[in-house]
Amino acid sequence: MAKSFLRNVSDQLIGSNSKTTDVQIVQAVNHFDDEHSKLLKFKREFDKYTQAMLVFDNASFRFFDFIRSLSDSSWPQQQTLDQLCIDIGRIRNEHLQYLNKHMSSNINVLFDTFEKTKSHIGEQYRIQHDYDKTRRQYQSSIKREEQIKVDRLKNDLDQLKSALHLINRELRNDLDKFHLDVQSHYKKNIIELFDIHGHFYKNSHKLCSQFVERLQRNPSTNLDNNNNNNETNDSNENDFEKEKQSPTEDSNKKKPDCIPFSQLKRTDYKILHEARVIHDYEAENEDEINLVKDEYIYVISFYKEEDNERDDGWEYAEKSDGTIGLFPVNFAVRLYDNEEKTIDNNK
Repeated sequence: MAKSFLRNVSDQLIGSNSKTTDVQIVQAVNHFDDEHSKLLKFKREFDKYTQAMLVFDNASFRFFDFIRSLSDSSWPQQQTLDQLCIDIGRIRNEHLQYLNKHMSSNINVLFDTFEKTKSHIGEQYRIQHDYDKTRRQYQSSIKREEQIKVDRLKNDLDQLKSALHLINRELRNDLDKFHLDVQSHYKKNIIELFDIHGHFYKNSHKLCSQFVERLQRNPSTNLDNNNNNNETNDSNENDFEKEKQSPTEDSNKKKPDCIPFSQLKRTDYKILHEARVIHDYEAENEDEINLVKDEYIYVISFYKEEDNERDDGWEYAEKSDGTIGLFPVNFAVRLYDNEEKTIDNNK
């Protein structure tokens, strides 16, 4: 009779299954895993996209550089054309840097959010595992009629059951909120992505339209005197900075800092490839740059070969803030070579 009574109490307390399950949590965790896979794919696809843009950026630079060579200095508008090509190159380079820095920052925020929720899921899993383990021990002790052990395990089981119910309730709420937060973040990313692209194409169109308009208005006059050129460049750069800093949803929200064109130290270089920093590095000399782990940099080469002089194991790079300097090559890993370098390697 005692044995039968103990088994009935056990069945009422913990049920007959060997593993505790909460269908709602199981479904939510599965949804969490799907969203985590989507985020990983988002990161991979964005990296591919920026790599493709880097190839296009280099091809565009070579193409416009060739366009500039089609006419000589006898054409009154040659200097105007030169300046236009330089300005377009700077806007394109600025756009790629800003896009990469801003979107990478947003993706990292999402990864942090996933890690926090993943930690909470892991805590729930550990409590459930301890609860199921103690429950099996409790059932086994009942079968062997070890009353002292049954009483001790029942006390442990009650505590674990309370802890499990508590964390299950918290996790259900957290996973629901997590899904809404992730969707809100994705929507924000979509808006900001097209906002960044819109500013780039708008300013590119503005520069090209001004160039064509000037030529059509007075094709025989050299309009590229110093005063007009400086005023036009200053106006274009100021307009671009104002538009770039104007958020879509909140005018008081500050976007990540981005170096304006006028503050770029040099422009007489080409981008060889993109790299990701794998170790922090603090510059020891004035011609070096600081590196922060996981940031992205562009390895560059100056057009004048004498400017590329450096020690073995060092390269010149440009950071996302426009800073240019030397860095140790073993502190970063190469992400992508441009077309020109790939062809040279195949020869």
